[in-house]
Amino acid sequence: MESQVIPHTAAAVPTASRAWILLGSLALGACAAGDGTTQGGASRAGATQADAARGGTTQVDAARVSAKGQVEQLRLEAVTELPRYVAPTPAQADDGSVPDCAEEAKSSEARAAVAAGWTIRADMAWGKDYRVVGVAPRATQVAGFGCMFPAARVLFFREGRAVAQLRDLKADEESFDSGVQGVFEHRTEAADKAGSELRIGEWQVARARVLATAAGLELVALPELDAYCGGGAKVPRIEGLSLPQARAKLLAQGWRGAQPDREDGAESFLGGLIEAGYPEVVDCAGTGQGYCSFEYANEAGDGLAVTTAGEHGEDEGKTYWPAVVGSEVTCAAKAVAAPASAAPTSAAPASVAPTSAPSGGAAPAG
Repeated sequence: MESQVIPHTAAAVPTASRAWILLGSLALGACAAGDGTTQGGASRAGATQADAARGGTTQVDAARVSAKGQVEQLRLEAVTELPRYVAPTPAQADDGSVPDCAEEAKSSEARAAVAAGWTIRADMAWGKDYRVVGVAPRATQVAGFGCMFPAARVLFFREGRAVAQLRDLKADEESFDSGVQGVFEHRTEAADKAGSELRIGEWQVARARVLATAAGLELVALPELDAYCGGGAKVPRIEGLSLPQARAKLLAQGWRGAQPDREDGAESFLGGLIEAGYPEVVDCAGTGQGYCSFEYANEAGDGLAVTTAGEHGEDEGKTYWPAVVGSEVTCAAKAVAAPASAAPTSAAPASVAPTSAPSGGAAPAG
């Protein structure tokens, strides 16, 4: 039975239910005082900081779950109550309308977060003991990006109680892509021993990982290599690197470009990447973030699909390149996919946006 989180308020917890993955999130940012509170993208008139203080929050024994760790500007910290958000104004999209892209709470924990003033970014079970709820002050539609959540953070619940939060210390509510925009489960091959880890990032690019241990939760740096297919397929950290930088690291780990079969004339849509020496490019999107997909293989026949965002070209004598935002491994022996990182789900070529795998990975919502 699902644990019920009941904030000490007179208002009933909303019953709306809806799912997400990947990614949710948010960042540092003190709760802003004001006249209304965001609730699932809508205004809750009359709420003030004083109301929040009177309302109280769900309490938890902080000694039960340890939460610690900082990687660059990302910080994981234990909480003894469910954080509240009191918005200065009703949440609105860029065009002034109330956005409808926010996720619907599917769990009692997410519904409690909505009642505490947050907009839901993600709502997912993680591991054996935790529920992960990505929250933000608001959701907003951004051309070319889709639904974004400024200053998103991640709340961790155990047994129905808020026990930790993960924030980006440089998050800014005015920057639509700030905070923890991506959250996805990454299951190790030795799942029976090491279990899964939660990878945290900015939109699609992973930046750190959260591990669940007997002692509690810990935020740690990403490994230099991820191993798949019995350890024979090793994927280095390439998220955020330019295409030439990423390719050099892949070649050093035994990956080679695999030139795909193409229809006549397809080359004209590939942004000059073939001429630039990247015949392994598969497809490119002509709109949005300019996603492109590339295929690689190793001697064992394992496959690696790499997704980049951005364009290739020159400006005033300087060459610019797309950057890697995700990758996915397909093992030759098992013919199953294992995500090496998050893959985009909006505005990306259909051939490069796998969204699920037996390992439990999930793609960030767009």
